Amino acid sequence: MKHQIRIAQRIGAARGFANVADPLEPGEGLVQLAEAESRRAAEWESVLLVGDAEAIGAARAWHEAVWNMELYARGLRDDPAGWASAEKRVSEARDVFYARARRDLGIAGPPPPSGNWPRPWQQAELG
Repeated sequence: MKHQIRIAQRIGAARGFANVADPLEPGEGLVQLAEAESRRAAEWESVLLVGDAEAIGAARAWHEAVWNMELYARGLRDDPAGWASAEKRVSEARDVFYARARRDLGIAGPPPPSGNWPRPWQQAELG
C-alpha cells in the first residue's frame, strides 16, 4: 500500500496537488501504479489468510482510501480540497489498520504516531 500511496502522491504532485516535492510524470507513474496494485493484490492474500476480521476490514478501508487518492492521480478528479481530504483519509485509515493489525498480532503498546498530512511543521507554515 505504501508504494501505491507514494506513486499516487508523486503523480498528484505532477498534477499540481500539494505536499509532495518530487513529481512523477503521469504516463510513467500510471504504469508504476498498475504494477504496484498487482503486487498489492497478490500480497493481500497473506492478510486474508492470517488476519482477523477487524484487521481485514481495516485493511479494506485503507485500500478504498488509497483507491480514492488514485482517482486524483489518474486525472479523474481534480479538486485540490478533495485531494487534501483524500490524503487525510489515507492517513486515518492506515492508522486504524496498524492499530487493528498490531492487536491481532498480539503486539502490546500503542501503534506508531500518525503520519497525517500536512505534517505539523507544514501546518505551522500554512497557518
